[in-house]
Amino acid sequence: MENELVSAIITTHNRAPGIVLRAVNSVLNQSYENMELIVVDDSDHNYPNRNEVEKAVTAASSDVKYVKHKECIGACAARNAGLSISAGNYVAFLDDDDEWAPTKIEEQMKGFTDADVAVVYCGCLDIDEIQGYKAVRRVLFQKGDMFSSLLKSNYIGGTSNPLIRKECIVDVGGFDVEMQSAQDFDLWVRMAKKYKINYVEKALVNHFIHAGERISNDTDKKIAGLERINSKYSEYIDIDNDIWYSRHIILVPYYIRKGWKKKAWFIWFQCAQKRPLYIRENLRQLLSLVFSGERYRRLRYSVKNLVRRW
Repeated sequence: MENELVSAIITTHNRAPGIVLRAVNSVLNQSYENMELIVVDDSDHNYPNRNEVEKAVTAASSDVKYVKHKECIGACAARNAGLSISAGNYVAFLDDDDEWAPTKIEEQMKGFTDADVAVVYCGCLDIDEIQGYKAVRRVLFQKGDMFSSLLKSNYIGGTSNPLIRKECIVDVGGFDVEMQSAQDFDLWVRMAKKYKINYVEKALVNHFIHAGERISNDTDKKIAGLERINSKYSEYIDIDNDIWYSRHIILVPYYIRKGWKKKAWFIWFQCAQKRPLYIRENLRQLLSLVFSGERYRRLRYSVKNLVRRW
């Protein structure tokens, strides 16, 4: 396995040169040596720092394959573009504002224990640059045939997390360009439907929470992505109350954020009817419905701080 070529694919969009370079260097500093790095610049054509990003990336290594789109084609299409020119038998995507631990790829390569394993994921360290704290994310580590459990919750995490067997991601069609959010989750679900999953129980990705441009900050895109997931996999979701609950209860806060209180109440009642004993989550979402957005955020922030002090 140590001789297999791994393709690292970074897609960047309107990001500051220093942040992109942090991601690039985390690839170049991997302990696993047989790697290629592809950077797909999908920034807007009028983004003022675009030339500076290119200079920083190409100066970091002469071996970087740097692809610059004339027009922004979107994250999914950009990742598929990187995938199409990759030469490795294994691929790993890295968001431009994240970084990898030095041993990430080396340790994940050991997880491909048989030919049916398509994805090896790992843990993650969340670094909140707004609130000023670091925390290892709670991750559910499971392996094998994980389609149903994964459909309940994206425990694999974001695009920066897994190492993937290339032939498997090509087999399922790559990223769905119609997804406005949850693109990573959609891909993991499709892969879990056909292949096995494995993991490395270590936090090997640094995920930065910041005030810059992020899809997770766009409520419209979040709702569109989550609703599309529910539509794409409705035949599996609708026959399992646990999965139905998990896929719908997460929509409540986004509906509230949009001001769709009636829709939020309707979904909450359906969830509470299907799983009335899920008291903690039902109560948490009920509080978000009863209190205003800002009051609820202050309440949650106070509770989190109290828990940390304990």
